[in-house]
Amino acid sequence: MNLNTGSDREKEYRVSYKKMIRDILVMLRASLQAETVAMHWINNQKEVFVLEHFSTTQKKVVFEDRVEKNKHYLGKYDAIKSVTLLEVGAHLQAEDLDHHTGESSVEFIYLIPFVYDSETVAVTSVEMLEKKMLSDQDIHIIQAYEKVIFRLLKAYLELSDLTEKQSEWIDYEQVVEGVCKTSSPIELVLYVLKSLDTFVRPYGGCSLMARGMNEWHTVLYPESGAYPPPVGLVVMDGSLSARALDTGEPVFSSHLNANPKRIAPNEPLSYGASLVVPVMHHQRRQLMILVYHENPLLFSEALKHKISNLCRIAGLKLESMLPGLDVGEDIFSTSVTSFRKELFVAVMERLLKHIESPEAKTAYNVWMGMVSVGNLADLRTRYRLDELRDLQKEIVLHLAPSRYELPGIIGEHSDYVYSFVIQSPDESAFRKWTERVRDVFEKPVLFGGGNSEKIQLHVGCKVIKEPQDPNTVTQTVRSAMNEAVNRNMFLKEA
Repeated sequence: MNLNTGSDREKEYRVSYKKMIRDILVMLRASLQAETVAMHWINNQKEVFVLEHFSTTQKKVVFEDRVEKNKHYLGKYDAIKSVTLLEVGAHLQAEDLDHHTGESSVEFIYLIPFVYDSETVAVTSVEMLEKKMLSDQDIHIIQAYEKVIFRLLKAYLELSDLTEKQSEWIDYEQVVEGVCKTSSPIELVLYVLKSLDTFVRPYGGCSLMARGMNEWHTVLYPESGAYPPPVGLVVMDGSLSARALDTGEPVFSSHLNANPKRIAPNEPLSYGASLVVPVMHHQRRQLMILVYHENPLLFSEALKHKISNLCRIAGLKLESMLPGLDVGEDIFSTSVTSFRKELFVAVMERLLKHIESPEAKTAYNVWMGMVSVGNLADLRTRYRLDELRDLQKEIVLHLAPSRYELPGIIGEHSDYVYSFVIQSPDESAFRKWTERVRDVFEKPVLFGGGNSEKIQLHVGCKVIKEPQDPNTVTQTVRSAMNEAVNRNMFLKEA
C-alpha cells in the first residue's frame, strides 16, 4: 500500500518533470548541433524570467536562476508566438549575453516559444556559432520538442490536480476521524460546525438548529462564519429548513429574488445557495445544520456529499454517545424546554467572539441576561415537584422571545434561574421583550391541570457592544439580577 501523502506524490511528479525537461534539452541541443540551449519560464506577475534548465558544450556559461525582464535580452521577446531568429550585433549585443562569463562566440540565437492557452509561458533559446538555415528535419525536431513540452506540462498539471483532489479526500477522512474522537454532544457540534465552515469560507457559513422552548431555533454558528442568521430565529413553514425537517433528508436550493427562505420570513436576505441537512438519532430529527454560500456554483455534488455524509456520521456518533435517549427527548433541551447550560455557554462564547470577527458581517444588537423567580420559597411549600416542573415549563415558554416574534433563546443557569440571549437588528428589541414579558406576568400563570399562580420575576441584563470575556459578562448580569432581587425590581440593566 502506498502511504505517501498527496504533497509527497506531487513532489515526486515535480522532480520527475524537471528531470525529463533536462533530458529533452540535452537532446534538443545535440539534434540541432547547438552550443547552448536554455529554457526560461515567464513570470508576468513578478516581471521576471525563471530558469528551468540549460545544456551547453561551453565551459564558461552560467545562468542566473531569476532575472528581471528589463535586464534580460529576452525581455523584448516574451510574447512571441513562433520561432524567431536573432542575430548578435543586429538584434542584440554580445554583452547582452551575460550568462557567458568569458568572451562569447555566439552569432545567432533561435527562440522557441512555448504557448499554453494562447499565452507565451516560456522561451527556449538555442545558441549557435554560425548561421544555420533550419532544414525540414530541424523544423520537425523543434515541432516535436514543442509537442513533448506541451504534453509534459499538461500531464504534470493533471497529475497535480489529481493529487490535490486526493489530498482533499485525505483531509476529509481526517475530519471524519475527528468526529469519532469527540466525547460529548456539545463538543461534537462545535467540531462539525468548525469543519463545515472550512468548506465554505470566506463568503459562506453554517448554523446549527436545535429544538427548545417547543420550537426549532437557530442556536450556534462557527466563530468565523460570514453573515450568520441571528440566534433564536424560529424555523417557519415553507422554508428550506422546514422541508428538511419534514422529509428527514438534505434539501438544497439556490435563492432567486431572496427565495426560498432558509429559515423564516424575517431572516436576513437569502442569496446564493443553501443546503440544510438533518442530523438523525435513531430515525428522529435531533438537530439540523444549515450550510450556505453566496456563490451557488460552489455546491458541487462532491461538496454536498461531504456535508451530508459528515452530518450522517455525526448522527451515528450521537447514537453511540446517547444510546438510551428517549424518542421524545431533545438533546439540548431540558425537561422544562429551556436549552441546556452547556449549549447556552457555547452560544455566549460564540456571540462574544463573533462581535469582534471581521468575517461576521452582521449588524445585530445583542442582549444577555438572567431571570429569577422571586416568590420561589412560597411556591415550594405548596406544590409537588412535578407541578413545579410544569410551572417552570410555562415560565420558560412565557419568557421565550419567539413568543413575541423576536429572535432569542432561554437557557438553564441554576435552580429557577434562567439565562437569555436576544439578538436582533432592531435596537428596541429588548425593550419590546421586557414590556411584553411584564404584561404577561401581570396575570397568573396557568399550569399543572388547573393550577394558577402569580409569578414575580427579577431580570438582570447587559447590552453587548464590544468583545468581552464570557465569565465577566455572566458575573455582571448575575450581579444586576441580584440587585433587582434585593431591591424588589423587575429589571436592572448593567
